[in-house]
Amino acid sequence: MRKSHFATASILLGLCAVATCADPSVNNDLDARHHFHPDASVLPVADAATTPPPPVTGSVSCYTEGAPDQTCALPDHCCFSNYSAQHDGSCSTSTCAYGTISCDGPEDCGQGEHCCAHAIIDPTEGLQGYTVACQANACDAPPVGSELCHPDGSPCSTGGACVTAFGNDNDLPRSLYVCR
Repeated sequence: MRKSHFATASILLGLCAVATCADPSVNNDLDARHHFHPDASVLPVADAATTPPPPVTGSVSCYTEGAPDQTCALPDHCCFSNYSAQHDGSCSTSTCAYGTISCDGPEDCGQGEHCCAHAIIDPTEGLQGYTVACQANACDAPPVGSELCHPDGSPCSTGGACVTAFGNDNDLPRSLYVCR
């Protein structure tokens, strides 16, 4: 009989210890040591959800026929249309119906990134619009893509010349420059 009481007490004590360890509100010595002295082989990592992105500065071209030198201050982007040959644009923070310009050259992008125009093509409907944005990998080749540049800026990553989009990629606003 004494052995059965001892066995029962041992089981209850074990269950109690497990329940205490499972309760996050209980601060036991092992938990405290682990919390204040993390494993040296594990480096702390910043939580991406709480680390704010670096502020976006600068401006992007936003051509309109009446104001060809118009720009948008980043983080706003330029929405441009396909309603005319000029592809007039306006500054916005909303989704664009046809074309979006988030960069107009490599200076608007992070280190090693490219400012790329990318045609959005539906297999049935054809050209649906354009996205001009930074990307890590090289830009697609024309006619579905173009690397954007500035004539007095960094050289084209492909070694090509920086030329006006007007006459070279007529689906983009006239104020942009592309590598060819």
